[in-house]
Amino acid sequence: MADRPIRYEKREDGIAIVTLDRPERLNALSFSLLQALSEIVDEIERDPDVRVFLLRGSPRPDGRPCFSAGVDVQAFADDDGVTEEQGFALTNKIDDLLKPSICVIDGICTTGGGEIALACDFRLVAKTARISDWHLKKLGTGLGAWGASTRWARECGVTNAKQMLLTGREIDGDEAFRIGFASAVYESDDLLEGALEMARQIAGMNPGGVKLVLAHLDRIGDMSRDQALNWAKLSADWLDVKVGADELEGKILGK
Repeated sequence: MADRPIRYEKREDGIAIVTLDRPERLNALSFSLLQALSEIVDEIERDPDVRVFLLRGSPRPDGRPCFSAGVDVQAFADDDGVTEEQGFALTNKIDDLLKPSICVIDGICTTGGGEIALACDFRLVAKTARISDWHLKKLGTGLGAWGASTRWARECGVTNAKQMLLTGREIDGDEAFRIGFASAVYESDDLLEGALEMARQIAGMNPGGVKLVLAHLDRIGDMSRDQALNWAKLSADWLDVKVGADELEGKILGK
């Protein structure tokens, strides 16, 4: 479709670039956009040639950077509004994907846009990023239907999550890095290359090992120390006998 709200670029180096592409609406989230993003995540999961992907937003029509202004309220009048179930399923799908995701953020990233960013494995930001969560400020409830409060707390700590959600403050890239939202902060002109360099490093790793590490690290926060250590030992034993990636994933996740 010519008007598809997502652009997808599959490169030859194992990296894919996914771009939210509704610049005239500040990449605000509609049903069509989330559906397209969900389909692309499924495609990435199935494609053995894609080892890591970047998620970013198109710049505004005037050239200023933008990730996403969150849920598009106007889209509901156009019968294209998102649903709670759709956003919840998508963020969990990104979170559970055993291929690394790198969210590349400059300009506005707020509320629903932040929930998608928090579902990614890494967030790399520009100094000029404008990051906020206005669930409580705008909607009267700060939990977030797609897991905002949970992911803010897990990624940035409970105290930082409270400050973001209860005050509705907007932070820049340096502050996002300080509180643990971002893995690295760059000047705007260097952001994409910084993300690509990280992606190239990941793409050069053994893909079966990458799946193993993601499956393990994404779940040890809910385990005791001994459970996590035993899980790591079992996982390493499976890898030593050269279990195939799909079989390994099934064993780790109990499929």
